[in-house]
Amino acid sequence: MANEFSPDQGDKQYLGNRTIPRQRFRHQESLNEATSDWLILPAGIGDLMVSLAPTSGTARVEFTQAPIADIEAGTVNTGTQWPDGDVGSATQKLMVNAVSAIRCVASGECQWTVTA
Repeated sequence: MANEFSPDQGDKQYLGNRTIPRQRFRHQESLNEATSDWLILPAGIGDLMVSLAPTSGTARVEFTQAPIADIEAGTVNTGTQWPDGDVGSATQKLMVNAVSAIRCVASGECQWTVTA
């Protein structure tokens, strides 16, 4: 399965401010000893802020450069770990959007958030 990285419907700042070019994107999910579905990143979004907040165990971010059709078909089973590897405390990372999709792998409870 895969999720689409969607605009944050609560973000209205761009409506009244011409200096903000677009609505922000946001994805937030809680996991418990699980691997999230792939979050497909739309082309044209530059940097992403990825935050992990494990409350038990560890968590990591994985990314893939697989074709979108393969991700949507559920045939992409492995990803490349982010440079920080498994983390056991709150960690934030600014990532360049040069991949097709990302996901979180948690060995315990974890909240992960992606914004752009």
